[in-house]
Amino acid sequence: MNEQDENRVVLKADIPSSLKLRFKVLCTQRQLTMSEVLEQLIRKWIQAGTPTSNFLSRASEEDYEDIKGYIPESLKTQFKVFCHQKRVTMSFVLYNLINQWVKA
Repeated sequence: MNEQDENRVVLKADIPSSLKLRFKVLCTQRQLTMSEVLEQLIRKWIQAGTPTSNFLSRASEEDYEDIKGYIPESLKTQFKVFCHQKRVTMSFVLYNLINQWVKA
């Protein structure tokens, strides 16, 4: 079974509403789905050795919203394991990966 056939599962994270809006707009402008971008960001982060040293702490005064994407089940499992090993939440990692992507 190749990755295209693999079960896709939902991935949710709490991110600031303003970041979610910017992310959605950029994805639309680039004709990408949020799921595609999330999958790419997670894969790159894992391949890079899961660095967290350049991550920002989350701003607490902002309103947060759920962001959803669909990624292969095996990738979500791998992501969960790496986050657990680094003692960070998946939401925290996704917030930072999305934030870096939006600013790039």
